[in-house]
Amino acid sequence: MKELLVSNRRRGEEGIALLYVAIFLLVSLWFVSLAIDVGKLMAAKTELQAAADAAALAGASAINPLTADINQPDAKARAAAAAAGNKAYENIKTSVVIDPDADVAFPGVRQVKVTVYRDAAHSNSVMLHFAQTVLPAMKRMGVTANATAKVDALIGVCEGLAPFAPEQQPGGFSKDCGTSYPLKLGAGNSTNGNFQLLDFPNCAEQGPPPNGGGAAEIYYYIVHGWDCCYKIGDLITIDTAPGNKVGKVRDGLQDRWDADTDKRDTICYQQYKGNQKRVFLCPIIAEFDVNGKSQVKIVNFAAFFLLKRPTGNFVQDGIQGQFIDYIAPGIVADTPPPGASLYGIHLIE
Repeated sequence: MKELLVSNRRRGEEGIALLYVAIFLLVSLWFVSLAIDVGKLMAAKTELQAAADAAALAGASAINPLTADINQPDAKARAAAAAAGNKAYENIKTSVVIDPDADVAFPGVRQVKVTVYRDAAHSNSVMLHFAQTVLPAMKRMGVTANATAKVDALIGVCEGLAPFAPEQQPGGFSKDCGTSYPLKLGAGNSTNGNFQLLDFPNCAEQGPPPNGGGAAEIYYYIVHGWDCCYKIGDLITIDTAPGNKVGKVRDGLQDRWDADTDKRDTICYQQYKGNQKRVFLCPIIAEFDVNGKSQVKIVNFAAFFLLKRPTGNFVQDGIQGQFIDYIAPGIVADTPPPGASLYGIHLIE
């Protein structure tokens, strides 16, 4: 009898142990499943934030070339296109679609705020695969993200500078359609043998230009730009490059022109529809009254739209273009410099 009681007790204990193991396995499976759903929600949040950031930055790039204020219809279209270029989870990853009128706002004349959704109101909530096995009502969950981008003037440019140095003008440059300024002086207008060409030093981030210095280097920087930083306010100087260097300058400008998708030479920038190859980023210098190879101080930066494809006539007439307000990579300013025309975009929230 005693042996029978011990045997029954052992069977009972084994049964309880099996029950505990089963419960433990079920709870563990539930926690693993919950972790998978939470991971999916976190991934959706990260993807939505990336879409909101991209959309806000794209929207803020739509500035008016005369006022640098944001063109709201263009900003809405750019924001929607940028958002759609991103994907985020619903059940699977799908494109992030926004309503330009409802989801794009303008807290300021140079700010764009974009909100993106995965929620019930937009019929695109994130589907949960395992949480609903415990709570049937938890089939989906909403996630949102937003970002605000702001346009501010640049005090420094860090990419794409062309080796030209327009001289600052009293009262600044007009950006109106029909205006024209010299990007480079012609032979009959040079000052002491200089033609507003800059001799950039080697850029550590870019490496030395191919084919040595001189005219070949000027050509390289016309086509590719100089990719280190210069700032306004720093005691930074640039050597001027003496000589007209007609052939390489013409070749570089023609290559830029020919690579553009809008080659009309009867338009100003407000009518332009191309891929921006005709736009140069330039330092503005205080004056070019120098003799041979000397130093000049940068006082500002500007964007310059090439009006005509250069031919042999530019030897005498110089290179003419239109100054515009423009978005460029660089260092934004807390206080905009006077006469600023280059602007950068950055996220503020």
